[in-house]
Amino acid sequence: MVKYTLAKCKTKASYSAKLAQKGKLNLDAIKKQFTVKVDTPILLVISVDGVEVIVHGYGELLFKNSMDVELLEKLAKRIYEAGLQ
Repeated sequence: MVKYTLAKCKTKASYSAKLAQKGKLNLDAIKKQFTVKVDTPILLVISVDGVEVIVHGYGELLFKNSMDVELLEKLAKRIYEAGLQ
């Protein structure tokens, strides 16, 4: 099971998820499972269930257009399970 924290960003405008322990995400594995809007060597911008998510290779997720904590928890779990292998 993946351990992470979900909290409001410093600006309080959105939520972010961070891994409890240091880890790297396999961006290639994430690309195969989600709709990719932007693809760079260090991060992805993906669309999942209508939510835009910035996925950093070092493990942070930024959720752009949703404040539904329950939904964001589910999305974070799915993304981390896809990227941590």
